[in-house]
Amino acid sequence: MNLRQKTSRYSATVMFFAGIAGALLISAVIRSGFRPEFEIWLASALVVSLILHARAGFALSRAQQEIELLRGQSQMIVAEPRSAKRAPAIRLDRAETVNGADAQTLELVRSAIEHDRIDLYLQPIVSLPQRKLRFFEAFSRLRNEDGSILRPGNYLDAAERANRVGVIDNLILLRAVQALRNLCMDNQQCRIFCNISPATIFDEDFFARFSDFLDANTDLSARLVFEFTNPSVEIMHDRVERNLQAIAERGFAFSIDHVRRFDLDWGALRRRNFRFAKTTAAMLIDANRGDEAARMRVRTYVQQLCDNNIDLIVEKVESEAQMPDILELGIDYGQGELFASPQPASKVAADKPALAKAS
Repeated sequence: MNLRQKTSRYSATVMFFAGIAGALLISAVIRSGFRPEFEIWLASALVVSLILHARAGFALSRAQQEIELLRGQSQMIVAEPRSAKRAPAIRLDRAETVNGADAQTLELVRSAIEHDRIDLYLQPIVSLPQRKLRFFEAFSRLRNEDGSILRPGNYLDAAERANRVGVIDNLILLRAVQALRNLCMDNQQCRIFCNISPATIFDEDFFARFSDFLDANTDLSARLVFEFTNPSVEIMHDRVERNLQAIAERGFAFSIDHVRRFDLDWGALRRRNFRFAKTTAAMLIDANRGDEAARMRVRTYVQQLCDNNIDLIVEKVESEAQMPDILELGIDYGQGELFASPQPASKVAADKPALAKAS
């Protein structure tokens, strides 16, 4: 039974009980001789019952969608049966295309996911020049059995080559939604940037479940931003473009990071609902310290983003020495070790007063 059928059956059940409660209310009112106080108590009981049913129904729908999304993606990685002689290994659909090093890396990923050793880290994005907390970017950190951190750079390439990056994207997405609900429900300006691979959006089966998930979380559309790299945006498949349009129509915005040139068609990107662009501090500063033509390209870039209502975030800001050049360009937001390093979401949640001050 799919999610819509389950939701429909639940709604029918709620309506059935509401009908019974309504009939009992009418009968009780008649028998009581229409005493107002008795009618009010019964009516209040009926309203409370309906509210509890509705809230339970929404919670069931959202939880079921998250479960189905996880189940569909987790089936992409299958572990061989455990034995006393060898540790579990990943069996891939096209095992012949995966070399020994990738198989070993993917086994670490599978083990971390299977034993819930995947953590969400959040790095603040601050406004400039105030350096006030505005948004977060979500990162994944997988832990090995010994507690050491397996960073994305150590496994993402292998996961992409094996077409298994969707599992990781999915887990990060679910954790990011949980973080939004825990951290930002009282702050309408707070957003979380969540990196998504185009390969994930390309998968039609995944995208069907993904769409259901977004439909159940439309209240987060203004605060959950999906981020894609500049290289991936430039070579997107037509199917990915269509699916991105479907996401944008639900109100979700996009960000493009790792921008490696200034002359992109920013108008076209804005029409596709890209509302943020990220460029490294080093790239901007090097160009701004170049000849007149280079400086003009930087200023034209910043102005084009402004004209198209795309906010520029300068990333990888590492030192105070970079700030004069950045502030001279009038850039909106900054991200990097200078402001804050990525922190576990649990640690960020413990500092909620700082979030409450952000507006």
